[in-house]
Amino acid sequence: MTEPSDPQTVVDSHPDWSHIPEHAHHVFLCTGPRCTQRGALQLWKKLRRQLLEHQRIEVPGGVLLTRTHCQFPCNLGPVLTVYPQACWYRVSNEAEAIRLVDVHLVGGEIVEDMLIRERR
Repeated sequence: MTEPSDPQTVVDSHPDWSHIPEHAHHVFLCTGPRCTQRGALQLWKKLRRQLLEHQRIEVPGGVLLTRTHCQFPCNLGPVLTVYPQACWYRVSNEAEAIRLVDVHLVGGEIVEDMLIRERR
């Protein structure tokens, strides 16, 4: 049995990590294998930079940005979801990431033409 003092079981801690950061929107960006092949990691960096420029990271009225694994639909990725509105977006490039931040996450308006629509 491993003792708690074993360096392999010690996990870094910080008082802020015991609380959910203040936010109005929770954004989940898929960084699963297919979305990553389509540029999701670069988009995550761009989203984070844009949100920092607008002072919207983890503040009241701001955004909690979380990377996830597969969210589906993989063939339409990179996939990004915004809650509490439950909007599913396809974000294909940095210009769309900037637009999503400016219009939805700062401006409060859903970006209709970027929404993933269910096909039947």
